[in-house]
Amino acid sequence: MWYLSCTDWRIRDGKPEHRYHIKYAESPDGISWEREGIVAIDYSDETEYAISRPSVIRDKDCWKMWYSFRGPSYRIGYAESHDGRQWQRLDAECDINVSKFGWDSEMIEYPFVFDHAGDRYMLYNGNGYGKTGFGLAVLEQGL
Repeated sequence: MWYLSCTDWRIRDGKPEHRYHIKYAESPDGISWEREGIVAIDYSDETEYAISRPSVIRDKDCWKMWYSFRGPSYRIGYAESHDGRQWQRLDAECDINVSKFGWDSEMIEYPFVFDHAGDRYMLYNGNGYGKTGFGLAVLEQGL
């Protein structure tokens, strides 16, 4: 299981601000969980403070994860792993970004990735954490 883990709180602009990243745990039965403190996706720098909503798929060659990360505003990140525990962030390879205008022009976050009928889809929220809409993206093969 990959889960959000709060690491600390800071004061920013006079208000408390959480910091959380994604950790990994295992369970033999889905009830009792072994948490060893393994960080799956960590902060890229000090300006990043919220990494959440992991969506993980096992492909033939590796594990793939899409997640939200936040600095000035939310974006969708991407990582790969050969064992599901240690991940390499490849955010630049996540070829989805905010639009020039409209419901997802300020932020995109909370991806849910799934395969259906041979295609890969991503549901995600737009501006205001989805207040003005959510999107459905389709991976274009061969890019």
